[in-house]
Amino acid sequence: MRPVPVLWVSGAPGVGKSTAAWVLYTRMGSAGHRVAYVDIDQLGLFAPVLPTDPERHRLKATILVEVLATFARHGAQQLVVSGISDPHRGIDPYVRHARHLDFTLVRLRCDRDELRRRYLGRGSSAERLDELMSVADALDHNDVGVALDTSAMSPDEVADALADVLADHTGVRRTPETRPCPAQSIDGKPGGVPVLLVVGPTAVGKSTVGWKVLSTLWERGMAAAYVDVDQLGFSAPETGMRLKAENLIRVWQGYREAGARALVVVARGAPDVYEQALAGEDVTTVRLDASPAELAERVACRARGEGPRLAGDSLAAVPPWRQSRLAERAAEEARTLRSRLTDPSVVVDTSGADSSTVAARLVSLLEPALPEPDRPAR
Repeated sequence: MRPVPVLWVSGAPGVGKSTAAWVLYTRMGSAGHRVAYVDIDQLGLFAPVLPTDPERHRLKATILVEVLATFARHGAQQLVVSGISDPHRGIDPYVRHARHLDFTLVRLRCDRDELRRRYLGRGSSAERLDELMSVADALDHNDVGVALDTSAMSPDEVADALADVLADHTGVRRTPETRPCPAQSIDGKPGGVPVLLVVGPTAVGKSTVGWKVLSTLWERGMAAAYVDVDQLGFSAPETGMRLKAENLIRVWQGYREAGARALVVVARGAPDVYEQALAGEDVTTVRLDASPAELAERVACRARGEGPRLAGDSLAAVPPWRQSRLAERAAEEARTLRSRLTDPSVVVDTSGADSSTVAARLVSLLEPALPEPDRPAR
C-alpha cells in the first residue's frame, strides 16, 4: 500500500497559497474525493518562540504530521496543506520521518510587482514589504519545491495547475490504496494546565475575543497557545466533532511539548466533546451569548469583511439574503446551546459589549487557574 499523498502549497506571504489550496480542496470534495485541508499557520499560534525554532517551522511541521495522520485515519485519501515552508531548507528535514505520508511541495511564485499588489490588496501592512520580498527571494534562490509561476493566473487557474501537479505526482485521479496511519489514543495528557474553552453560536465573536485573551497572556509573558477547533476539521465528506477533538489533542500536545503553560480554545457548538478531549487539564468553559438582533448585525459585519480572515469562513462576502439565513441559524444555535448548558459552564452575554470588555471578563475568569507568577499584582 502507498503512503497517503500530501500536496503542500507554499510560497511567499500574499502570493495566494491559502486561496488556491482552498479552491482545490473544495473542488475535490465536490467531486467526491475523500480529501482534507490544513492551513499550517493555524498550527503555530504559540509564543514565545523557541530560540532553536524562531520561525516555528519545526513546531508547525511536527504538529502537522500528527494532524494529517488523524485525517487519514478518518478516511482522507488526499491531504492539502497551505502555508509557508522553510525558505532555506524546504520541508524534507521536518517531515522525512513520516513514512506514512508522501509530501509534494509546490512553491507558488509571481513577479515582484504582482506580489506587492496581492500582498497589499489583502490588507497587509506596507511596513513589511521588504521582509516579504526577502522571503520570496530566498524561496526562489534556494529553489524550494516545484515552482509554479502564478503571475498571470487567477485563483481558479492556479487550482487547475495544482490539480495537474497532483495527477503527475500522485495519480490522484485514481482511487488510491493508501497505507493506514499509525493509530494513537486521544486521551488528554494529565497535568492541570489552565485552558479557556470559549464556545458559542456562529458570529458571536469567539475568535476575536479568544485572540484578545491570548494577547493579554502573551503581554504578561506567559507561554500560551491558541486553537480554533473549526480550523482543524476541514474534510470531505464531513466527519464531525470527533475528528476535531482528536486534532485538538494533537495540536495541544505539540504546544505543551514546546512549553505552553496555558491554552485558549474557541469552538462553535456544544463544548462536551472538547471538554472530554481536554480531560486532565484545568478547563474553564465559557459560553458566549448574544441576542438574535446582535447576532444578525455581527453576521452583516463579517459579510462586509470585518473580523479575522480565516479559511472556510461561511460569512465572508455573502449576499443579504444569505446573511438572513445565517443569522437565523446563529440564533437557533444560541437557543440550542442554552438548552444544553452544563455545569460548570459560565455564560457571558455579549449583547452591546465590545470585544475588549468581554475579553477582560474572560481573563478574570481564567486568572485563578493561572500559574502564580503570571497573575497580575493586586
